[in-house]
Amino acid sequence: MLASSSTIFAQELEPDSIEGSYYDLEDLIVVADKPIVQTDGAKLTYNLEEDPSTKGNTLLDALRKVPMVSVDGENKIRINGQENFKIYVNGKEDPSLTANYDQIFKAMPADAVVKIEVITEPGAKYDAEGTAGILNLVTVTKNSTDGYSGSVEASFSKMQTGGAVYGRMKKGKLSMSANIDYANSTLFPQHTESTPTSINYESTDARYQTNSLKQRVKYNYLGGGINMSYDLTDNDLVTLNTNIHSVHAYLKDNKSIFSSSTYNDKHELTGKMSRYVDADVVNTGVTAGTSWQHNFNDDGHKTILSYLYNHGYHKLAADFIMFESYGDILADPFERMDNRGFNNEHTLQFDYINPFGSDRFLLESGAKAVWRRNDANSYELLGKDEASAVESPADRSDLTQIQDIYASYASFTGKFNSLSIIAGLRYEHTRMGIDFHAGDNPDFINHLNDLVPNAAISYMFSPASNLRFAYQMRISRPTLNQINPFRQNYIPNYVESGNPDLSNERANKISLTYSNFGRVFGGNIGVEYSTIDNAIAHKYFMEGNTFCDTYANIGHERSLAFFGFLNWTIVPRMQFSVNARLTRQMFSSPEENLSNAGWNLNYGANWNYSLSSGFKFNVYGGQNTRGYHLDGYNSGWHYYGFGISKSFLKDDALTLTVNANNFLQKRNIYKSVTAIKGYYSTFENKNENWNVGISLSWRFGSLKSDVKKTAVSISNDDKSSVSGNNGGF
Repeated sequence: MLASSSTIFAQELEPDSIEGSYYDLEDLIVVADKPIVQTDGAKLTYNLEEDPSTKGNTLLDALRKVPMVSVDGENKIRINGQENFKIYVNGKEDPSLTANYDQIFKAMPADAVVKIEVITEPGAKYDAEGTAGILNLVTVTKNSTDGYSGSVEASFSKMQTGGAVYGRMKKGKLSMSANIDYANSTLFPQHTESTPTSINYESTDARYQTNSLKQRVKYNYLGGGINMSYDLTDNDLVTLNTNIHSVHAYLKDNKSIFSSSTYNDKHELTGKMSRYVDADVVNTGVTAGTSWQHNFNDDGHKTILSYLYNHGYHKLAADFIMFESYGDILADPFERMDNRGFNNEHTLQFDYINPFGSDRFLLESGAKAVWRRNDANSYELLGKDEASAVESPADRSDLTQIQDIYASYASFTGKFNSLSIIAGLRYEHTRMGIDFHAGDNPDFINHLNDLVPNAAISYMFSPASNLRFAYQMRISRPTLNQINPFRQNYIPNYVESGNPDLSNERANKISLTYSNFGRVFGGNIGVEYSTIDNAIAHKYFMEGNTFCDTYANIGHERSLAFFGFLNWTIVPRMQFSVNARLTRQMFSSPEENLSNAGWNLNYGANWNYSLSSGFKFNVYGGQNTRGYHLDGYNSGWHYYGFGISKSFLKDDALTLTVNANNFLQKRNIYKSVTAIKGYYSTFENKNENWNVGISLSWRFGSLKSDVKKTAVSISNDDKSSVSGNNGGF
């Protein structure tokens, strides 16, 4: 929380990166240490720059330390125990990043991010999707005179090697910043082992099945961006920005093996095969945007017109070459699978902001249109060998997803002495469907309408303490994978497909939070209750010996959570923080005659100490107990680590950091279980999650201003996150 009154003052002036406001702090000097974690009940900020243990680690490792965020053994991220959230970068959503974060974050260096914001109560001006909220990655610093500054960093660890370059300049009315980040795992490939097993009680010939996928993965990551702003007049600001990220992972040289064995009801082996897997996985995203802000006066009365373009590309190309077989084999000796997807999105947004009544009231309104086209193309070649393999028409998929969204919103904020209220309403219309370019599936278009309210009331007992009661409704749109009826058969006797008749999920949540920001102790404590009555859930059924997995709006979810966060400033340069969340998870589906419930506990602790000599120390750890879902549960996990850094030269321009995490065990084991009538399956994942590394960074220049931003940024966050099994990279 807050280390001192001077830190409180700095926090009040610090611009919210989502809002994008700009302040000139040239003459302000703050001598207190900046805390690693800050929160006001609606948003939590984790400052990676103040945490030496994140240097040289991946962003996925850094996220394990953020309160309210958990990362399980399959690299799935949850906010407050929910997978349905959206990811922004500097206040703008990147659809390709949101869809493939599990692959990108374990390659992306933590050094590429300055701070992580967890926003659990988005207002009406943000898209209505994302029941858990927003995870915003801030990749630019906010520290005004002409000049330049920058930094160079190199890191080496067991997980990856890499480097980063960042620079910014200001000349008159023009400001510009640019960054490049690179990482690879060529020296130390990542090893994982996944073991899905299943029992099909309705089959006699294929009662038991055991699969194993051992992967040896190498990857390269490249990311970067350019941001510019120009003051056309005293009242007009124009901005331009572009960002790119690319991950290329590959499994080569027969180092990855998939094996499958099938047994009958008498435990007799009926079929067995082993195949080498050679694969390429590519995820690339490009974002480009511009905005124009006009200020009517100096009190914040303004309009903003923004445009954003997003392009994403995903490729999964794999060869499966059989080298061992016995009995009944459900696969050809050679199989080539090729899946490619393209995402193109255009967004136009208008926002109006008007403070009035001596800044005691704020009116915000606006409109937004999103035109999204997602292309997916996949096929398989089957045969005795590569030369004789031919395409299987039944396994060809070529389609375009159509998703047009039209929205408008209005929000009011009022301050009445110690009482503050926020009320907002958002309307969204969705035109969603699929054009099939191959196969017999008919094209379809659905129209969905959602009216989404939110409200909050806060009472301030003192400048440092308040009580907040909030209500919000959020929605989740089905993804392309969830509505695509194409049948995917990657594992013998197991088929996945989507359901084009899905509708939007609607979640309602109320919360009560008390926050107190003191000089020595600070934190919050609260209770939250949420409901979803038409949740998108997995729907299972049998076709002979084949287990089929699709989706339907058949879930009913309830959760009651008690949460808290405490920060203790032991001495001015030493802080200790602890966070915990205890949740009663309750699921049911009368249609499927399923129900499940249990308690989940997630907690973490963080100690850091800074010396005037330039040394910084950090020790951390945490645990997540078993988590539940409609048809089973996931095992718990834990994490721990430490970091030590030392700064040298004038103004601490040179910093050396050593860190280590999860180093007491070679592999972490994570298990998920699905149990329904007639079928039982487990998925066990073993990851080499330990890491030891070193990094060196150098800062140069003296410019302390950053590229300005308009007061509102485009952010798209409108897809459900319920998905199938994660089989690895």
